[in-house]
Amino acid sequence: RCNRKRLTLTPHYDPRVEEFVVNEVLSMFKQYEEEWLKAEEEEKRRSKEEEKIRLEEEEKKKQEEQQRMLSVNVTSEHKGKAVAYDHDPLVLLLQEQLAA
Repeated sequence: RCNRKRLTLTPHYDPRVEEFVVNEVLSMFKQYEEEWLKAEEEEKRRSKEEEKIRLEEEEKKKQEEQQRMLSVNVTSEHKGKAVAYDHDPLVLLLQEQLAA
């Protein structure tokens, strides 16, 4: 026998190393999957918040438009007349208490 190594197709590695590498790769895949799921959930949450804010802004614009239309209608009806002010109920209550 000579002291040379023969080249063969059989693997010359330690099975423990293979197990370590496989576990390492699997843990990396799990970590990637968890990060991906977190990012996806964050995106959903952010899009829901943006939609909520957008709807609130639309509602606010509608209310402002309605208020503006009401004020335009009131001013056109009462043109040349004194403007009647509605007092706050608390102010009216205080006035009644002072009068009594």
